Amino acid sequence: MNQEKIPFGDMKQYLMNKYRKNLIDKLTRQDLDEFQFYIHNQYNPGRGWNRDFRLKFEQKLRHYFHEEIIRREISGIEAILNMLKPEDLNNESNR
Repeated sequence: MNQEKIPFGDMKQYLMNKYRKNLIDKLTRQDLDEFQFYIHNQYNPGRGWNRDFRLKFEQKLRHYFHEEIIRREISGIEAILNMLKPEDLNNESNR
């Protein structure tokens, strides 16, 4: 099967549209920073996987999504959180 690569901008826009109501519109800059910290520190090339950061990431996600959604859509949620910048957030207190 030949899969086309989706341009970064298109993927980001698709995921932003998908998760806008349940995540992005509610997300604070502090939470975004915390999510991104957990994502970036889950793996250390010298030490391997750090399960504590993964658990903290998933625990924080439970403030936004039910467990079933997290299990089913974790990769998409993680991808959009990784792509977001503070200026992408709608909350006025984030600017």
